[in-house]
This record gives sequence, C-alpha cells and structure tokens, in this order.
Amino acid sequence: MGAGPSCDAEMNRSTNMRKREAEARFPHKVDIPIPTLGLGNRLTDMVIWCRENVTAGEWAQHHHSEHRKDEASTAFARFYFMHEADAEAFRRRRDSELT
Repeated sequence: MGAGPSCDAEMNRSTNMRKREAEARFPHKVDIPIPTLGLGNRLTDMVIWCRENVTAGEWAQHHHSEHRKDEASTAFARFYFMHEADAEAFRRRRDSELT
C-alpha cells in the first residue's frame, strides 16, 4: 500500500512548520529564482556547498514563492543562514557561477 492523503497532508504540515521556523530563526536569506525547467543539478551543488562550508544547524533551504497581483507566481529556492558571512560567501559563489 502506498502513502495515502493523510500521510501527504502530515508531510506538508511538517514541511510548512520547518519553513516557518527557518523564516523566524535565520536572519539572512538568499533567493535563487527557479527557471521554467528547474535548477537540476545546480540545486544539489548549492546544498552540497552549504553542507561543506556552513556549520550544521546554521543554514536551511526551502521552496519559496511570491505571488503578485496580475502576475504569475515566481518560485525560488530560498537558502537561510544564521550568519551574514555565510550568506555573502554563498552569494559570491553563486555570482561567480553566473559569470
């Protein structure tokens, strides 16, 4: 038997709770726009970088979307950091990959 609707709802509640906790706990946020075809391996690479360069428990990552009136919603991979230096290092890495 597969997971039923109640299992899916429980997982969504858990994910939403962890996202709210991250929003409240981490003062530094970096949004990575998700293109139409997704981020693919780039998201995996960003998570690996965080695991290798930021102390465990001092960063998090969740999906984020912004809804604007009369516009399509914009999806982001949002990275949360406890320390500004970690957020800036992450931004520098991302910016160097785009150039």
